[in-house]
Amino acid sequence: MKLLILDDEGRTREFLHHRIQWNSTGITEVRSVKNGCLALELLLEWVPDIILCDIRMPKMDGIEFAKQLRLQDMDAKLIFLSGFSDKEYLFSAIQLQAFQFIEKPIKPELLIQAVGEAVSIRQAELAKKKVELRLQASFDENIPILRREMVRKLITDPYSPHVVPALVDRDTFLLSDKGPYTVAVAPLFWRTSVISKETKLVQEDILNDLFKSEEMLEWGAIAGFDLQNWLVIIMPGTYGSSYTEGRARLEQLIHILHRSMGPNIQFYLGVGSTSNALFDIPQSYRSALDAGNLMFYHGYDGIGFHTDLVENEPLEMDWENLKQFRECVRRGDITDAAAVIGELTEQAMRSKDLDIIRVKDVYFQFLLILHEVALQQGLTDREEGGESRYIWKEIDCTPNLNALHHYVLSFLTIFEKEEGNAGAGKMREIVRFIHAHFHEKGFGIQMISDQVGLSETYLCSFFKKQSGQTIKQYMTSVRLEKAKELLADQALKLYAIAQAVGFADANYFTTFFKKYAGCTPTEYRERLEA
Repeated sequence: MKLLILDDEGRTREFLHHRIQWNSTGITEVRSVKNGCLALELLLEWVPDIILCDIRMPKMDGIEFAKQLRLQDMDAKLIFLSGFSDKEYLFSAIQLQAFQFIEKPIKPELLIQAVGEAVSIRQAELAKKKVELRLQASFDENIPILRREMVRKLITDPYSPHVVPALVDRDTFLLSDKGPYTVAVAPLFWRTSVISKETKLVQEDILNDLFKSEEMLEWGAIAGFDLQNWLVIIMPGTYGSSYTEGRARLEQLIHILHRSMGPNIQFYLGVGSTSNALFDIPQSYRSALDAGNLMFYHGYDGIGFHTDLVENEPLEMDWENLKQFRECVRRGDITDAAAVIGELTEQAMRSKDLDIIRVKDVYFQFLLILHEVALQQGLTDREEGGESRYIWKEIDCTPNLNALHHYVLSFLTIFEKEEGNAGAGKMREIVRFIHAHFHEKGFGIQMISDQVGLSETYLCSFFKKQSGQTIKQYMTSVRLEKAKELLADQALKLYAIAQAVGFADANYFTTFFKKYAGCTPTEYRERLEA
């Protein structure tokens, strides 16, 4: 295993390179550089498995380096090193598939543990890849995989010596080795409570369905997914926004994608510039990404073209606005707080920043403020109410700026002073649903949020404000009381009671019951008999 260290501080770099016994983690080769630019040069001749990367560096910081790394289709495990003040980069680090985020000053034992875990996972991934290659059942079953990998090669490294010879086999790869070509991309959005499969399995289902599409076969188009999990389609020919430029076929493609994905997956399409040769396909891909990102400002289920691109500028965080927003929320001045978010959205719409991660990162900071104030005012709980993991997951699933705007605004209502029985109807709906479904497989906060039309984070805060207890505490009490009721029937087996209150495993149920009732189910029955 190879380890690359990026840190602009000479002492830190020297310590990490030469003072830590990396061989105990499975690392056999270590190199170090002082910034991201030098690292990218090194990657041209040397490919690491694990990368330790400082966040703040001159010339090219850690986040920008990580973006470039992912564009090069490298699977190295990223471990970010940061100071406390770098917390605003956490969301970007997660989006860039960072393996871990370690704070400075560095504790060697924690770093060694993190690298050891990364090495184990990387070794398992490499072993899995070898097994997958050996166990390909038949050539026909391999074709969707081969086309997917060809798409990745064409958008990242069309100069690879294997690309042109492989395209000679038109039956397998469909594409001619002569242009022109157009790349179309589509980000996909769905709720995991509706589609519970892992992302990779959802992608495989879509690609297998597109592989069977007569239209795709007739067009000679191939599909795959990039490292951002965007669907990428490479089509022979030239396509543009007018019907004389082939727009009708793009609309037909939208129909095919709807047919393949079903009603529960939302998407929009970005169409890139024409590439006249294989080697220009990466440029078409990048312009398609820009066109797709522009659609973030217009909604989903449409088509964006590279010719629609306008001047854009970065959406930078205005810390004064953030401070003003915090004060408004603390005072309970919801109207002014909403106005700040409205101004932010207007600014975002004007800037049309194509770095959507950065845009979501700005809104993420406002959500953290809401969570902070909710904690201070006792409106939520650290253990669940506004947990960052919910916020990250939900904000990542917002398909457009309008949805992001309303998502943030939805949290402001928990700070409003309620009169009378405001909120009572929604609470009754939540409680009824919990009692009706708590025993079902997969039951949890996300299932409730989908049913009652509230985001997970807001649902938790709303429930705590209305009832004084967290929703997890209430779900636990419902399960516990039902279990006690069933235990009173001596004829019922323990495993049957476990299943009746939502546990597939009787041992896990016993652990749960003892934790919250103070005794095992058997002991509880004995007390009832006594």
